[in-house]
Order: sequence, then C-alpha cells, then structure tokens
Amino acid sequence: MFDINIILELFENNSFIAVPISLLISIAISLAGVLPSVFVTGANIIFFGPVKGFLISLLGETIGACITFTVYRLGFKKKIEKFTDKYILLSQIVNSEGKKAGLLIFEGRVIPFIPSGFVTLAASISNVNGKIFTVATMIGKAPSIALEALVSYDIINIYNNWLRLAITIIALILIYFTIGKEKREN
Repeated sequence: MFDINIILELFENNSFIAVPISLLISIAISLAGVLPSVFVTGANIIFFGPVKGFLISLLGETIGACITFTVYRLGFKKKIEKFTDKYILLSQIVNSEGKKAGLLIFEGRVIPFIPSGFVTLAASISNVNGKIFTVATMIGKAPSIALEALVSYDIINIYNNWLRLAITIIALILIYFTIGKEKREN
C-alpha cells in the first residue's frame, strides 16, 4: 500500500466503491500506528481531485484515529504507557482531561513531526472522552492533510508548480529544525 499507483489502480478497478476503499486503507494505516498516510492522500488527490480528495482523506484519517483510539483504550492501556515518556506533549495528554486534553491532542495533530499513532496512543490512556478526541483530531489533522494534498498535487503537476513545491519543502525543513532546536534548548 506504499505505492500511489497500486492504490490508484484499486480505485480505478473499483470506482463505484473507491471512497469506502480509501476509508478502509486510512483505517488500516491508523491501526498500524506508524505507517505514513501520504500515499493514500496522494491517490485521493489524483483520483477524486484536490478538494474531494482532501475531504475523503480527512474523513478517513479521523475515522481511523477514532477506531484506533477505541482499540487502544480497550486492550493496550497498561502496556503502552511507557511510550508516552518519549514526548513531553504525550505525557501531558495522558495526564489531562476535558478541554485541556482536547487542546493538547489538537497540538499533537498539528505538529507534523509527532507520529499520529503516538498522539492516539496517549489520548487512549488519558481520561479524554471520545467526542473531544474526535473534534480535536479532525481539526488538528486538517492542516497536515492539506499540506500532504498540496505537496501531492504539486508533485503530480511538478512542471507547473515546481517553485511552490520547493518553497513548501524548504519551509518544512526550516520548521523541523526550529522545533528540534526548541526541544534541545528546553
């Protein structure tokens, strides 16, 4: 599933159920915990177009995160608490509840360098309720999926959009090093 062409072929051969297939792929990626979703987002952008592809990707990742949240909460809570020590934000999520937990989940979703599965994991062992988790996840994932959609679209149309793609990549690299520098200083 790490090849856009395989996903596109699957969509084309099953166009009448392409949306459910995309959602199922997103759910599987979410359940796996650490697999990148950029490939399904790229396929969604190509097959469904930028706006519909973005919305399908957002819906798939949100549904996948909610299912994963429930699965983690049901069976893995005690076994997984050790992973939250890696990121201060994850520890804060685990030890929070209510709106504060929602804001921390949103923050974890917006920061592109924290794996989404870790945020879901931390939320699942916290006291946050499902509604707050879902809303924070959907709002927090929107910018990262929009960025994935933009990059995918620019790669597909590289001859027309190479400058914007280059600027986006440079900006992401600068953000990565800025966040890394702040972590080292704290």
